[in-house]
Amino acid sequence: MEEAVQFSEISDCKILIVDDVAVLRTLIQTCLMKAGFNNLHLAENGDEALQKLDELSPDLLILDIVMPGIDGFEVCRRIRSSKKYANLPILIQTGMEATQERAQVFEVGANDLIPKPLNVYELVARVKLQLHNLILQRRDKAYQARMIQELASARVIQESLLPTTETINQVQKNFNISIQSYWQASSELGGDLWGMQQIDENRFGFFIIDFSGHGVVSALNTFRLHTLINESHLNWEDPKSCLDAVNAHLTKVLAVEQFATLFWAVIDEKENTLTYAAAAAPPVAVCRGGDVPGIEFIDTAGLPVGIMNTYEYSNKVIEFPPNSFVFVYSDALIESPDAEGKMWEEKGLLQRIKKYAVEGFENIQPRLLDEFLKTAIHPIPDDLTIINFVRPNEP
Repeated sequence: MEEAVQFSEISDCKILIVDDVAVLRTLIQTCLMKAGFNNLHLAENGDEALQKLDELSPDLLILDIVMPGIDGFEVCRRIRSSKKYANLPILIQTGMEATQERAQVFEVGANDLIPKPLNVYELVARVKLQLHNLILQRRDKAYQARMIQELASARVIQESLLPTTETINQVQKNFNISIQSYWQASSELGGDLWGMQQIDENRFGFFIIDFSGHGVVSALNTFRLHTLINESHLNWEDPKSCLDAVNAHLTKVLAVEQFATLFWAVIDEKENTLTYAAAAAPPVAVCRGGDVPGIEFIDTAGLPVGIMNTYEYSNKVIEFPPNSFVFVYSDALIESPDAEGKMWEEKGLLQRIKKYAVEGFENIQPRLLDEFLKTAIHPIPDDLTIINFVRPNEP
């Protein structure tokens, strides 16, 4: 419910009264002073009104229509043509009776009419109403500005949950691996998260999770998961146990309609293997030993985490020798429509991966991303994460 505006909040608002008849200017000024308004200013004509507009930056304008020189209609037009005063409340004094003439008052940008001869009670009521609305608009604008600032700060914090450039570079240095990553929230905050950790001199693990929905609620879930990973001492060398732990935790804290898809894997350079467990993640593309025609999606089926804590996940192991890659992503990549309403879907993505793989595995992620961002309708309807782990030929 909107908080009420107190009279003390509008009594000091600057009101500019414009009328070429001195008696009417004084009458309006006196009526408003008796009603409690104390920041009143006068102008004799349109030229003086426009001059004082910049000097005072009034909160409300009470404007006569028929004046020598620049009339009230033209004053309104000029005010509304200025971005600075586009929302300035304008009350027009008019004795016009014809419907068409009264409509013209609103066509030039006035907010309301004060009929002549002047009714003191109606004048005060209309002034209060316009200033009341002005204060509410300012509150709303200030609230929106604060929310934008707070969401921007929250986004910076969320991005800090992702692997840093330093972390990525360190893993690339310690292993014969190239890592290309992209993360973008569909709004200020997102529900995608990925991470990785070195296990020992031969192995490192990584995961990608996509919480249902996007925005603030999904972002809060990424914070929950990050806290779990940091504080629960997960067994990174066993993807199944990591999924079990994440699932057990999320089923306790997520609302009934919330869940997440998850892919967790370990690359072992000594054994030349990729060990993984999945919870309904988008199909993961893998190439092994340079076999571009044999690039395929591996099985990522399973129950999403956060739904049922008794579900049993399992590990799968595939060969992952030099000259291989594993390409993981969130479903925005295959479910975002282009200008014709078409989506890549799994088939279209696999075709593109094979096409770009011919140019070199390290070209897959940047070329795919470039094509996607050029063809998909913006804003992208969901959070987007794309990571390609490329294991080149051994020197």
